[in-house]
Amino acid sequence: MKYCQNCGAQIEDDRIYCPNCGAQTNMPVNPYAVNTPKPEPVSIGGFIGRSLIPLIPFVGGIVYIIMLFIWGGDTTKEESFRNWAKAQLIMMAIGIVLSIILVIALIVFAAGFFDAFKDAASADIIY
Repeated sequence: MKYCQNCGAQIEDDRIYCPNCGAQTNMPVNPYAVNTPKPEPVSIGGFIGRSLIPLIPFVGGIVYIIMLFIWGGDTTKEESFRNWAKAQLIMMAIGIVLSIILVIALIVFAAGFFDAFKDAASADIIY
């Protein structure tokens, strides 16, 4: 038998709630529960080191993108680190889309500018 920590009433060992006051007693320990250790949080140096990967000449960007995919799906890493990796991938995708839109807009603007310049140059101007 055990005793309620709230009211002091005697409680049977298998009870989770006190029959007298309704307070929750200490939960029984599940012997079949897997005791997995909590992953260590990523240090500041770890974030800085991972952020420097794209600076590796020639292959840094490719390695960084591959590693972001790996880190984003690695369930052994802390959830905040996985979310950081996923956020980096999303920001890269947004940057690529915006860059493509900007290049297309510049090409359209340049083509229109050169057409207007060509039309002005070919027009007969009388002084």
